[in-house]
Amino acid sequence: MQNNKNKCWAACFSDCQGEITAEHLVSKSLFPDGIVFVEGFDWCENIKKVGINSLTRKILCKKHNNDFSILDSEAKYAINCFGKGKTERPINGILFERWLLKTAINLSIDCNFHIGMGFSDSIKGYPAPYAVAIALGKEPFSYKMGMYLLENKEGVPNNSTEQLIMPINMNDEVGLFLFGLRGTNILLSLNPNNYEVPKLSSIGLHEILPVDVKDSKPVYRPKSFTNINIDSGLINSVEFSYT
Repeated sequence: MQNNKNKCWAACFSDCQGEITAEHLVSKSLFPDGIVFVEGFDWCENIKKVGINSLTRKILCKKHNNDFSILDSEAKYAINCFGKGKTERPINGILFERWLLKTAINLSIDCNFHIGMGFSDSIKGYPAPYAVAIALGKEPFSYKMGMYLLENKEGVPNNSTEQLIMPINMNDEVGLFLFGLRGTNILLSLNPNNYEVPKLSSIGLHEILPVDVKDSKPVYRPKSFTNINIDSGLINSVEFSYT
């Protein structure tokens, strides 16, 4: 396992500034209940209920921590919209995708798999320069990489406190990360080979998913989807923009 203790994971561009700061692996402000469920990482092989305050590590310098604050702000807006079941303005899908990647990297540091599939100069437990460039907005996601929506056809919202994050391993690489965010199930694809994610049931993934989600064809970069307000049960539309 690569030991990256006290090293900024975005250091490959040699523009780090300031000390290495304690970073919440999952943005604290996004989850007011303070609880997230994680599974499949080296430190939690089985599903584990974790308090946000305990998920901190020194993995980013002060500059890069600040650079990512715009992603946290957009993700907070997006997840609030998922809970309300509607948007006041379209969610910036580009920023939200980058937040998904940043969070996936944060949780995967020092793990025993490659973060992404076939990335050049990749080492286990640390993001390849290409992944860092995407997270920082220096490079775009390649075609068919990025966010996929798993539509819940029955429209049954998850419990608002049950935020799930897990990697889906393929040998020693992780090509997919699953996020369950306030009733919205999202896949982050890190396979750059024009690979369009099929139904998870067709590739044996993943047993804990509800059948209606597992059997839904993932929708690449959705422009909108209908969602249920967790509190009121009203159905509205959640919209995204990718420009």
